[in-house]
Amino acid sequence: MVWALFPADPLSGEDKYYIFTKGTYKVGRKGCEVIIDKDKGVSRIHAEIVIDEITPLSDLQTTSSLFSSVRIRDCSKYGTFINRNVGLKEKVHEFPKKETNLKDGDLVSFGTGNATYRFCFVPLIFYLYCSESFQGNHPLQDKASSIGARITYYLSEDCTHVLVDQLLPLKEGLLEAIIAKKPIVLKSWVELLAGKGIAPNFPGWESYAPTLIIEGVSVKVADPRTREICLKGYTCLLKSAQMKGKGVLDRLICH
Repeated sequence: MVWALFPADPLSGEDKYYIFTKGTYKVGRKGCEVIIDKDKGVSRIHAEIVIDEITPLSDLQTTSSLFSSVRIRDCSKYGTFINRNVGLKEKVHEFPKKETNLKDGDLVSFGTGNATYRFCFVPLIFYLYCSESFQGNHPLQDKASSIGARITYYLSEDCTHVLVDQLLPLKEGLLEAIIAKKPIVLKSWVELLAGKGIAPNFPGWESYAPTLIIEGVSVKVADPRTREICLKGYTCLLKSAQMKGKGVLDRLICH
Protein backbone atom coordinates (compact mmCIF):
# COMPACT_ATOMS: atom_id res chain seq x y z
CA MET A 1 0.00 0.00 0.00
CA VAL A 2 1.36 3.36 -1.07
CA TRP A 3 -0.25 6.64 -0.06
CA ALA A 4 -1.08 9.07 -2.85
CA LEU A 5 -2.29 12.63 -3.45
CA PHE A 6 -4.28 12.99 -6.68
CA PRO A 7 -5.55 16.38 -7.94
CA ALA A 8 -9.33 16.46 -7.61
CA ASP A 9 -9.40 18.17 -11.00
CA PRO A 10 -7.25 16.16 -13.44
CA LEU A 11 -7.02 19.23 -15.71
CA SER A 12 -5.68 21.53 -12.98
CA GLY A 13 -2.09 21.04 -14.06
CA GLU A 14 -1.02 20.01 -10.56
CA ASP A 15 1.17 16.93 -10.12
CA LYS A 16 0.25 13.63 -8.54
CA TYR A 17 2.33 12.49 -5.60
CA TYR A 18 3.06 8.98 -4.34
CA ILE A 19 4.44 8.47 -0.84
CA PHE A 20 6.42 5.25 -0.39
CA THR A 21 8.03 5.56 3.03
CA LYS A 22 7.18 6.97 6.43
CA GLY A 23 8.29 10.47 7.27
CA THR A 24 7.21 14.12 7.31
CA TYR A 25 6.50 15.71 3.93
CA LYS A 26 6.08 19.47 3.54
CA VAL A 27 3.44 20.98 1.26
CA GLY A 28 3.90 24.50 -0.12
CA ARG A 29 4.92 26.85 -2.91
CA LYS A 30 8.68 26.39 -2.79
CA GLY A 31 11.31 24.08 -1.32
CA CYS A 32 8.76 21.42 -0.33
CA GLU A 33 8.21 17.78 -1.24
CA VAL A 34 4.70 18.61 -2.51
CA ILE A 35 4.79 21.74 -4.67
CA ILE A 36 1.58 23.74 -5.25
CA ASP A 37 2.01 26.88 -7.32
CA LYS A 38 -1.41 27.31 -8.96
CA ASP A 39 -3.04 28.91 -5.89
CA LYS A 40 -1.67 32.24 -4.58
CA GLY A 41 -3.20 31.49 -1.20
CA VAL A 42 -0.76 28.63 -0.62
CA SER A 43 2.04 29.56 1.79
CA ARG A 44 5.68 28.80 1.13
CA ILE A 45 5.44 26.08 3.75
CA HIS A 46 1.71 25.51 3.98
CA ALA A 47 1.21 22.14 5.66
CA GLU A 48 2.92 18.90 6.65
CA ILE A 49 1.78 15.36 5.94
CA VAL A 50 3.14 13.04 8.63
CA ILE A 51 3.19 9.30 7.99
CA ASP A 52 4.16 7.52 11.18
CA GLU A 53 4.04 4.02 9.75
CA ILE A 54 3.68 2.18 6.45
CA THR A 55 1.88 -1.11 7.07
CA PRO A 56 0.70 -3.86 4.68
CA LEU A 57 -3.08 -3.73 4.69
CA SER A 58 -3.43 -7.46 5.38
CA ASP A 59 -1.51 -7.10 8.65
CA LEU A 60 -3.91 -4.56 10.14
CA GLN A 61 -6.32 -5.54 12.87
CA THR A 62 -8.72 -2.72 11.98
CA THR A 63 -8.87 -0.03 9.33
CA SER A 64 -8.77 2.60 12.08
CA SER A 65 -5.16 1.68 12.81
CA LEU A 66 -4.38 2.39 9.16
CA PHE A 67 -5.91 5.85 9.32
CA SER A 68 -4.32 6.77 12.66
CA SER A 69 -0.86 6.38 11.11
CA VAL A 70 -1.30 9.43 8.85
CA ARG A 71 -1.73 13.04 10.02
CA ILE A 72 -1.89 16.45 8.36
CA ARG A 73 -0.64 19.57 10.16
CA ASP A 74 -1.56 23.12 9.15
CA CYS A 75 1.30 25.67 9.01
CA SER A 76 -0.42 28.25 6.80
CA LYS A 77 -1.95 31.70 6.79
CA TYR A 78 -5.06 30.98 4.71
CA GLY A 79 -5.84 27.50 5.98
CA THR A 80 -5.90 23.82 5.14
CA PHE A 81 -9.29 22.12 4.87
CA ILE A 82 -10.54 18.53 4.98
CA ASN A 83 -13.74 17.32 3.31
CA ARG A 84 -14.64 13.84 4.55
CA ASN A 85 -17.28 13.15 1.89
CA VAL A 86 -20.12 14.64 3.92
CA GLY A 87 -20.12 18.03 2.24
CA LEU A 88 -18.68 19.82 5.28
CA LYS A 89 -15.18 21.31 5.19
CA GLU A 90 -13.23 21.12 8.42
CA LYS A 91 -10.43 23.58 9.11
CA VAL A 92 -7.30 21.74 10.23
CA HIS A 93 -6.14 24.83 12.15
CA GLU A 94 -9.05 24.37 14.59
CA PHE A 95 -8.04 20.85 15.65
CA PRO A 96 -5.79 20.28 18.70
CA LYS A 97 -2.14 20.97 17.80
CA LYS A 98 -3.45 22.21 14.43
CA GLU A 99 -3.46 18.66 13.05
CA THR A 100 -5.86 15.80 12.33
CA ASN A 101 -5.80 12.30 10.87
CA LEU A 102 -6.09 11.72 7.14
CA LYS A 103 -8.27 8.91 5.83
CA ASP A 104 -8.55 7.19 2.49
CA GLY A 105 -10.79 9.25 0.20
CA ASP A 106 -10.45 12.55 2.09
CA LEU A 107 -10.41 15.72 -0.01
CA VAL A 108 -7.71 18.13 1.14
CA SER A 109 -7.78 21.80 0.08
CA PHE A 110 -4.84 24.15 0.50
CA GLY A 111 -5.19 27.95 0.52
CA THR A 112 -8.24 29.49 -1.12
CA GLY A 113 -9.50 26.12 -2.34
CA ASN A 114 -8.21 26.06 -5.90
CA ALA A 115 -5.67 23.39 -4.94
CA THR A 116 -7.66 20.34 -3.88
CA TYR A 117 -6.34 16.79 -3.73
CA ARG A 118 -7.84 13.42 -2.94
CA PHE A 119 -5.83 11.47 -0.41
CA CYS A 120 -5.97 7.73 -0.93
CA PHE A 121 -3.98 4.55 -0.64
CA VAL A 122 -2.80 2.47 -3.58
CA PRO A 123 -2.62 -1.25 -2.75
CA LEU A 124 0.45 -3.23 -3.80
CA ILE A 125 0.13 -7.01 -3.86
CA PHE A 126 3.09 -8.88 -5.35
CA TYR A 127 2.69 -12.41 -6.67
CA LEU A 128 6.11 -13.98 -6.17
CA TYR A 129 6.82 -16.53 -8.88
CA CYS A 130 10.04 -18.48 -8.44
CA SER A 131 11.41 -21.91 -9.17
CA GLU A 132 12.69 -22.35 -5.63
CA SER A 133 11.42 -21.75 -2.12
CA PHE A 134 11.15 -18.16 -0.95
CA GLN A 135 12.11 -19.11 2.59
CA GLY A 136 15.21 -17.36 3.80
CA ASN A 137 14.86 -14.51 1.29
CA HIS A 138 14.24 -11.96 4.01
CA PRO A 139 15.72 -8.92 2.22
CA LEU A 140 12.97 -8.94 -0.43
CA GLN A 141 10.28 -9.41 2.19
CA ASP A 142 11.72 -6.55 4.24
CA LYS A 143 11.84 -4.25 1.21
CA ALA A 144 8.23 -5.06 0.32
CA SER A 145 7.05 -4.53 3.89
CA SER A 146 8.82 -1.16 4.10
CA ILE A 147 6.50 0.24 1.40
CA GLY A 148 3.39 -1.51 2.73
CA ALA A 149 3.32 -4.11 -0.02
CA ARG A 150 2.17 -7.68 0.52
CA ILE A 151 3.77 -10.74 -1.04
CA THR A 152 1.62 -13.71 -1.99
CA TYR A 153 2.42 -17.07 -3.56
CA TYR A 154 -0.92 -17.42 -5.32
CA LEU A 155 -2.05 -15.51 -8.38
CA SER A 156 -5.35 -13.69 -7.93
CA GLU A 157 -7.25 -10.82 -9.50
CA ASP A 158 -6.06 -8.56 -6.69
CA CYS A 159 -2.38 -9.05 -7.51
CA THR A 160 -0.90 -5.86 -8.93
CA HIS A 161 2.52 -7.14 -10.09
CA VAL A 162 4.39 -10.41 -10.62
CA LEU A 163 7.95 -10.65 -9.30
CA VAL A 164 10.38 -13.02 -11.02
CA ASP A 165 14.07 -13.79 -11.40
CA GLN A 166 15.94 -13.36 -14.64
CA LEU A 167 15.97 -16.30 -17.12
CA LEU A 168 13.25 -18.36 -15.47
CA PRO A 169 11.61 -21.09 -17.58
CA LEU A 170 8.04 -20.28 -18.61
CA LYS A 171 5.66 -22.54 -16.74
CA GLU A 172 1.93 -22.67 -16.14
CA GLY A 173 1.79 -20.25 -13.17
CA LEU A 174 3.70 -17.55 -15.00
CA LEU A 175 1.75 -18.10 -18.23
CA GLU A 176 -1.49 -17.52 -16.32
CA ALA A 177 -0.13 -14.20 -15.04
CA ILE A 178 0.78 -13.13 -18.58
CA ILE A 179 -2.69 -14.04 -19.84
CA ALA A 180 -4.18 -12.04 -16.94
CA LYS A 181 -2.25 -8.97 -18.22
CA LYS A 182 -0.27 -8.56 -15.01
CA PRO A 183 2.98 -6.56 -15.16
CA ILE A 184 5.90 -9.00 -14.97
CA VAL A 185 8.93 -7.40 -13.30
CA LEU A 186 12.28 -8.34 -11.82
CA LYS A 187 12.53 -8.50 -8.04
CA SER A 188 15.04 -5.64 -8.10
CA TRP A 189 12.15 -3.30 -9.00
CA VAL A 190 11.00 -3.55 -5.37
CA GLU A 191 14.34 -2.07 -4.29
CA LEU A 192 13.64 0.92 -6.55
CA LEU A 193 10.30 1.53 -4.83
CA ALA A 194 11.78 1.10 -1.37
CA GLY A 195 14.41 3.71 -2.18
CA LYS A 196 11.78 6.35 -2.91
CA GLY A 197 10.41 8.71 -0.31
CA ILE A 198 7.91 10.69 -2.36
CA ALA A 199 7.65 10.98 -6.14
CA PRO A 200 5.35 12.71 -8.68
CA ASN A 201 5.19 9.51 -10.74
CA PHE A 202 4.86 5.86 -9.92
CA PRO A 203 8.21 4.31 -10.92
CA GLY A 204 7.90 2.48 -14.23
CA TRP A 205 8.79 -1.17 -14.56
CA GLU A 206 9.60 -1.21 -18.29
CA SER A 207 13.36 -1.23 -17.71
CA TYR A 208 12.86 -4.04 -15.18
CA ALA A 209 11.14 -6.39 -17.61
CA PRO A 210 12.65 -9.89 -17.33
CA THR A 211 13.89 -12.29 -19.96
CA LEU A 212 12.31 -15.75 -19.78
CA ILE A 213 13.36 -19.07 -21.26
CA ILE A 214 10.78 -20.61 -23.62
CA GLU A 215 11.75 -23.96 -25.14
CA GLY A 216 15.41 -23.06 -24.80
CA VAL A 217 15.02 -19.59 -26.35
CA SER A 218 15.49 -16.31 -24.43
CA VAL A 219 12.40 -14.09 -24.78
CA LYS A 220 12.00 -10.57 -23.36
CA VAL A 221 8.63 -9.99 -21.67
CA ALA A 222 6.69 -7.05 -23.11
CA ASP A 223 4.49 -4.73 -21.06
CA PRO A 224 0.76 -5.64 -20.69
CA ARG A 225 -0.41 -3.03 -23.21
CA THR A 226 1.96 -4.28 -25.90
CA ARG A 227 0.92 -7.87 -25.21
CA GLU A 228 -2.72 -6.85 -25.49
CA ILE A 229 -2.40 -5.34 -28.98
CA CYS A 230 0.34 -7.56 -30.42
CA LEU A 231 -2.19 -9.50 -32.52
CA LYS A 232 -4.27 -6.49 -33.53
CA GLY A 233 -5.21 -6.72 -37.19
CA TYR A 234 -4.73 -10.49 -37.33
CA THR A 235 -7.46 -13.09 -37.63
CA CYS A 236 -6.70 -16.20 -35.61
CA LEU A 237 -8.15 -19.62 -36.28
CA LEU A 238 -7.97 -22.21 -33.52
CA LYS A 239 -8.78 -25.86 -34.03
CA SER A 240 -8.29 -29.11 -32.17
CA ALA A 241 -5.91 -31.82 -33.30
CA GLN A 242 -8.89 -33.99 -34.26
CA MET A 243 -10.21 -31.48 -36.78
CA LYS A 244 -8.26 -32.69 -39.76
CA GLY A 245 -9.35 -33.57 -43.25
CA LYS A 246 -10.57 -32.02 -46.44
CA GLY A 247 -13.21 -29.33 -46.16
CA VAL A 248 -12.77 -28.64 -42.43
CA LEU A 249 -11.23 -25.21 -42.98
CA ASP A 250 -14.00 -24.19 -45.40
CA ARG A 251 -16.68 -25.19 -42.90
CA LEU A 252 -15.00 -23.18 -40.11
CA ILE A 253 -14.75 -20.07 -42.29
CA CYS A 254 -18.41 -20.33 -43.31
CA HIS A 255 -19.48 -20.46 -39.66
